[in-house]
Amino acid sequence: MTAAYTVDRGVILSECGLPESPRWFSDGRLSFQMDDRGITQVDYCHPAQRFGNTTLFLQRHWHGFRLFIERDLRNYLPELRQVRVWPFGIEAEWRLFDSLLGLRVMAVEERIVFELRTPEGLPEDLTLKLAFYKHFALTPSDAEDPRFAPRGARRTWDDWRFDDAKNAFIGGFSERPHDSASLEEHRGESRQQVSIEADFPLRVAATPVNVKYTLSGAQPLQAGRTYRFAISLGDESALDAASDEAIGRQFARYRAVADASPVLDSPYPALNEYMSLLPMYHEACKVRSVPGAIKAKTNEYWVWGWDGLTSNDATMYWGDAAFIADMLRFYEETADPERGIAHAYGYDLSVIGVSALPAQGMYITLLQQYYAMTGDLDVVARHYPFAAGLYRRIAALEVGDTGLCEGTSLFPDFPVFMQETGRDLSGMNNTIFYCASRSMEYLAALTGDEPTETLAGALFRRTERHFLPLFFDPSRGFIVSSVDADSLARRNSFNANAVKWENGYCRELLAGAHERSLQFFLDHIVSPSGLREIPPWDGAYDRDANQLQCWWPVTGEYFMRLINAFDRREPIDRWIGWVEYWARRLTCPEGIPLYVETTEPELDRWNSLKGSWQAYSMRGWYQAAVHGVVGVDIDAGGIQIHPYSGEELTLRGLHYRGKRLHLEMRGSGPYVEYVDVGDTRIEGTCKIPSDLLNGADELTIRVRRTAQPLHSLYIARATGLALREYAYGPSYLSAVVSGAGTARLTVLSDAAPDVCVDDREASCEYDSGSRTATIELRCKPGEPRTIHISRPPEGGASPIGPAMRLTNQ
Repeated sequence: MTAAYTVDRGVILSECGLPESPRWFSDGRLSFQMDDRGITQVDYCHPAQRFGNTTLFLQRHWHGFRLFIERDLRNYLPELRQVRVWPFGIEAEWRLFDSLLGLRVMAVEERIVFELRTPEGLPEDLTLKLAFYKHFALTPSDAEDPRFAPRGARRTWDDWRFDDAKNAFIGGFSERPHDSASLEEHRGESRQQVSIEADFPLRVAATPVNVKYTLSGAQPLQAGRTYRFAISLGDESALDAASDEAIGRQFARYRAVADASPVLDSPYPALNEYMSLLPMYHEACKVRSVPGAIKAKTNEYWVWGWDGLTSNDATMYWGDAAFIADMLRFYEETADPERGIAHAYGYDLSVIGVSALPAQGMYITLLQQYYAMTGDLDVVARHYPFAAGLYRRIAALEVGDTGLCEGTSLFPDFPVFMQETGRDLSGMNNTIFYCASRSMEYLAALTGDEPTETLAGALFRRTERHFLPLFFDPSRGFIVSSVDADSLARRNSFNANAVKWENGYCRELLAGAHERSLQFFLDHIVSPSGLREIPPWDGAYDRDANQLQCWWPVTGEYFMRLINAFDRREPIDRWIGWVEYWARRLTCPEGIPLYVETTEPELDRWNSLKGSWQAYSMRGWYQAAVHGVVGVDIDAGGIQIHPYSGEELTLRGLHYRGKRLHLEMRGSGPYVEYVDVGDTRIEGTCKIPSDLLNGADELTIRVRRTAQPLHSLYIARATGLALREYAYGPSYLSAVVSGAGTARLTVLSDAAPDVCVDDREASCEYDSGSRTATIELRCKPGEPRTIHISRPPEGGASPIGPAMRLTNQ
């Protein structure tokens, strides 16, 4: 059903019906799908299930769990009004016989709970019923449909029985390995129990043909009471989740997420609403019984490796840094001692696959970003030995002295179609590895590990020397997907995620190639409804008839960085339109089908399933909106502004080191005229001095953007550098800077500036074409450095030219 709706602080409101149904609801191991009539599918990831299908119930010919009220042998199905949709369920009103009843259907503590609240004055002859068909229970048998295939197991359902003592209707099933299962560890039987209970006396009836079970109240409904059915898919009591306390905790948990979430106030209403929904549905992916574990999706998928690790700037922006601390612990504790972080987990969270080692550098970039956002050195110290050991194992895969590590591409799933052979230097893996090397050097310096700091510093410099010469194809204007690890020959295969931007250092690796990369995206990757993974002319395009023609939102950070940096308003507006299309459908897809040239891609049965929310896509889109549409990010040196010719907007409540930041973008243009941090105005910098952020728990930062450059010197970027005691004059700027490891300060100037570091003349690399000066600094924690930058005396104090911001980004 498509019902009109609004969104209020992450809760979807509908006057009539369940909007954009069917919808998925989730809590930990449990997911269920629901439409206006009832529950149509139930999935459960039981820890005892080593293999087999996680779908337990599926509506096919016969319907699923439905709630009724019976009067005079006639049945009435709820008509949902004033619906409030949460990630874990719904609240609604149901008007029946001039009485207004309250209805909830919820996932609470990994159980399904139906709740009916009766008003005073209720008629006396009403009976509450829950009904479902026997064949709603799924016996997976369709080997040609991966959703409902046996997946190596033969399922046998028990007969349903009513336990009078427990007032429970109990079923369940056993699963044995299919004849084709050969792994010894996968042999043996697993069992799962399904228990349907109620907090009022039940009686059960079954039809003799087309068996339908009906659980009815043994007495009529009474006025002013609450009635609950609860369904457990594990071994726990169902009614434990149906208590007032358990339900109250669930609502309080999500209200806390809503209260913590930043609020976007922009001219894009669907994007504003989406930004409030994404943190809520991300919360629904958590496996709360295992802190730090997160499902890849609200349904179908279980816990994966890089799916959880990537794009977590978003998680910390919306105030969930504590979960990242748990995640760092989880991935360390579950790592394979020899091969590293898991790629895939069993339902008991055993490791069943390990990802390409270079790509595991995401753990290292996440650890640095956690420190950047929180300043929590204790967590860094706790996980640093694991991160450093991981880094050394990755570094051992270096091919020659290239600074590039061997390994099959982490993604997509069919690297053979991209000409990979198993002897590969992957663009995706090695852009991740470069970002990890920069983070590793920083963390090693922070913790005083000089050997690892030296190793990482030398490695990232070798990567910088060799990456573009080996990977960049001048005829196409983009990097190839992979290079042969033996011959170092480029392979004629291209995909959009060959650059996996994990932190701001990635910009430095690709310096000099950004402008052509953007043109490659615009010419070959952009479609009417998103970013193609593979260009249509590439031999890998659509070879799997699935992934290789889709847009994968998690890989789109580089594109957003490019269109923001080059002030390309039209593609930014297109990106907003692409995302708002899915926002209006209350869905966040894993992959978006782009096989058909259309502005309205279909909601399919897997990649873009209706009512489903993919965790890394939520984070990828959220942080792309913050970084590119709002124009701000946070690195190890603090807050960086990325101005462009966008609409005025406000992002209220961004989290940073225990503070809530209210960011106001005023004016329009690719330059910053000034920034007001509280009551202090600063000019000539896009990096916010960190000492201006001290004090209040909430702070307003107002950025005045302008179309024309107004300053003779201008700090464009200071990745990994914190500024304080910042001063600006007509022909100079100065600051005390601090950091860890190598950091580069990028200054825009019409001529090569004079630079002094610690009162000594220092060199800078000046590019006259882009009029960009790059000053490299070696930083040690606790040893701040002073920097003074000025124009040469003969240079005057004219502002930088308009080409300044738009080239050599």
